[in-house]
Amino acid sequence: MEQQPIRVVLAADHNYVMPLTVAICSAASHCDRSCVLAFHVIEHGIGRELRARVESSLQATGFPNAGIEWIEAPVDRFRDLRVVHRYMSPLIYARLLIPELLPDTIDKALYLDSDVIVNDDLRELWDLPLGGRSLLAAVDRIGFIGAVGGVAHYRELGLDPDAKYFNTGVLVMNLRKWREGGTTARVLDYLRTNRDHLRMEDQEALNVVLFGDWGELDFRWNWQIPWRGVRRGTHSMNWVPPTTRKSIVHFTTAEKPWLPGCDYEEKRCFFEHLNRTAWAGWRVPLVREATFRAVRAMQDARDTIGAARRAIVQRRRHEPLVR
Repeated sequence: MEQQPIRVVLAADHNYVMPLTVAICSAASHCDRSCVLAFHVIEHGIGRELRARVESSLQATGFPNAGIEWIEAPVDRFRDLRVVHRYMSPLIYARLLIPELLPDTIDKALYLDSDVIVNDDLRELWDLPLGGRSLLAAVDRIGFIGAVGGVAHYRELGLDPDAKYFNTGVLVMNLRKWREGGTTARVLDYLRTNRDHLRMEDQEALNVVLFGDWGELDFRWNWQIPWRGVRRGTHSMNWVPPTTRKSIVHFTTAEKPWLPGCDYEEKRCFFEHLNRTAWAGWRVPLVREATFRAVRAMQDARDTIGAARRAIVQRRRHEPLVR
């Protein structure tokens, strides 16, 4: 009996080819080698030469049964959708089209953002039962629907603010149920109807449309980098993840290992994998790194001074009058 492949879908444009390669190769490096790995990359602007570098990097992992199918992204389908964050591109919406872009005979897929590193065997994630739900996902670091950064108009939508809010960087997708329920069309409709309320692109839309129709993954399968303010101790989180194991590290926020100013320790793992690819030895240029850090230091100083001034004003407002 022919073994069914583990189908892993990613999306990237030419600007994300290097992290895309690291994500693919890290997955292959840790997967059970008796498996078949079928990568499907929804791409925009990745030419033949760059594709060849990605494919040669995958081959260098020595994984015996792995291949990449390149799927051109139908970008016209989501050009009109609002992109809230400056460090994201419209291609973020490509994952919504996975049930359409893969053949109808494929009922299940893993979706990975291109800014992840896989540290454990994807077969374990693949074998988790869907239980009739549309997807499995890990809770986002914000924690809940009603949190800051969650769904702004949850009251109007009748959603429980204390319900968990999931992150869409790692998904186990029930493609059959998506197709049968018209999930893609429903999410696209939400995005267009509620564009003025959006806080987090299609992640928000999926949390609304699939409310109550998803299962929770252990946080280790989507271990999200804490925001810089949390790491510096200037900000706190309302929800603390229940695990420190990092089966998949997700480089959330605008701070990425391949960009200047990255401070978190997990970037070391990124470069360890990068050094086994066609981009071996690449690092952020020193001048760019130094310039970015100098500018950020000035911004941090202004922020610190501003916070101190606000604290003084707030304290004076609450001081009793002295007669």
